[in-house]
Amino acid sequence: MNTMKAAVITGVGEVEIQDIPVPELGSKEVLVKIGAASICSWEQRTFIGKQKPGFPFLGGHENAGEVVAVAPDVTMVAVGDRVTLGPTKCGKCRPCLRGQDKACVEHFKYFSLKGGDLGPGGFLEYKVHREDGCFTVGDAPYELACLAEPLSCAVHGVRLMGMKKGDTAVVFGAGPMGLLNAMVLVNAGVDTAIVDMDEERLALARKYGVPRTILSSGDAVDAILSEFPGGVDGVVTAIGSKAVNEQGLKVLQPRGTLCLFASAHPVEPFEIDPNWVHNSEVRIIGAVSADLEDHKRATDMIAAGEIDLTPIMEKTFPLAEAQAAFEYLSAKPSYRVALIP
Repeated sequence: MNTMKAAVITGVGEVEIQDIPVPELGSKEVLVKIGAASICSWEQRTFIGKQKPGFPFLGGHENAGEVVAVAPDVTMVAVGDRVTLGPTKCGKCRPCLRGQDKACVEHFKYFSLKGGDLGPGGFLEYKVHREDGCFTVGDAPYELACLAEPLSCAVHGVRLMGMKKGDTAVVFGAGPMGLLNAMVLVNAGVDTAIVDMDEERLALARKYGVPRTILSSGDAVDAILSEFPGGVDGVVTAIGSKAVNEQGLKVLQPRGTLCLFASAHPVEPFEIDPNWVHNSEVRIIGAVSADLEDHKRATDMIAAGEIDLTPIMEKTFPLAEAQAAFEYLSAKPSYRVALIP
């Protein structure tokens, strides 16, 4: 096995199935036969030319599969283990020693935009990963297990917000990441509402356990305050919008937390009254990616059946049909789509 198939984005709107070398294993590395790799919005934006990391580009950082080979010094996983692939860490730098390994220089080394010569490298048949970034997922189907990475991002954001049982929260946006955030909040015992302009998406959120939904195509502040008089303890903006971020501020209780979860394309600065922040003691935080503990927690949730990710995985395509998968995602608002080698 010297070469393997990979779905490489070669230009705007173009995906080619190419033969590329199977990398040799280095110290602490394992070879994973990819069972499923879901397509993130980041890779979608690359495909349509909305952001330009450079071509050719081999995407894929939401992966799960089976360990088929290990380096001699690997001790954390074994051949035959079914795993999700997450971040890695050096374990020695200041962020690692403080339990903040997301800031480690090795965080993205194997699985995200800084990894590999062409990109994160998960849209292929086999992937080399370091053992500390592999998390056993039991018998969970690969097309759901590969969602551990986006789920870990939601777990990370909710943890940084400090949300706990009995708190109240609202999530703006009922797309895949908004719904994941709402599910994690509900799982933590937080009284949660989700806001969207699409009633079908809100119906899906209700079906999968989100207790409150708010249909709004504009300013949702009054509707939110009607549901939660006095405001909420936490707001997650899963839409990168100036208007949404400003609405989020308006529905926070004193000492509440606004989590800017979504990036903005294009960037839209929003206004903040510093005196209001000072007097109300609110927090405004960002959340992107996850620490290793968050990825482990997400994988454990999937393995134990603690969270049902069925609504997030909308459709699967064979790896050979990657072009069709990207075109499907580009044609309409969708949840996750996975490539199956």
